[in-house]
Amino acid sequence: MDPRDFNVSRFLLTHGAYDWTEIEWLSRILGSSSRIVFVGAHIGAWLVPMTLRSGSRDVVAFEPSPRNHRLLNLNLALNGIQGISVHRLAAGDAEEIVRFTENRINSGNSRISASGEVEVPVSRLDAILADGPRIDLMVMDTEGFEVRALRGASATLAKTSYLYVEYAPEQLLEQGSTPGEFIDLAGERFSSMYLAGGGRPVQFFSSRAYIRYLRDLPRRRGLLLNLLLTNDSEARPELTLSWP
Repeated sequence: MDPRDFNVSRFLLTHGAYDWTEIEWLSRILGSSSRIVFVGAHIGAWLVPMTLRSGSRDVVAFEPSPRNHRLLNLNLALNGIQGISVHRLAAGDAEEIVRFTENRINSGNSRISASGEVEVPVSRLDAILADGPRIDLMVMDTEGFEVRALRGASATLAKTSYLYVEYAPEQLLEQGSTPGEFIDLAGERFSSMYLAGGGRPVQFFSSRAYIRYLRDLPRRRGLLLNLLLTNDSEARPELTLSWP
């Protein structure tokens, strides 16, 4: 890990894990035959434990930051995880090269930025994953670039059972998109949503009821939700009986 990073790295050093509650929760729907995709894999704080817990080796990771990409590969090696496909790419809706800033004190906040100090390649997820097998879980955290990533993943999302994605309106606006665009793209592909966290029981929204819920949320500074989008017609008991 990067010793200058006060966020994820500090949590790993002091607690041995980062977002462990979410990792345990998502692991309930995974097994050794699951296919998992991480878009914005960072240094592997989620990828490594979820891969080890599930036993799956059918895992694909995307991490555009050169520093984070190097640490991710080191963490895979240190944990004896082999056969993982790791791409040093950002996910978007066009094949291009963009500027990227590497946040040294909060490496998880590294992001595409016109003033970035490095260049990174961007590719559509469909260009890499569309011809592959069904995806059981995709975890996406692209620091506001989610709309562009979703636009470039139409065929991939059509065969994705669960998408765990960060919804942060301020970050979306910073990257030139809008919360409405995010909600529209999610609603095109997924009919249901699980909402967990904040010390509350898991909420399940069916029949696209989550669309109105997200649209009606008060626009408060710093709003950030992690959404588990799916096409489940009914809530899965293992995801709603209790929050770890």
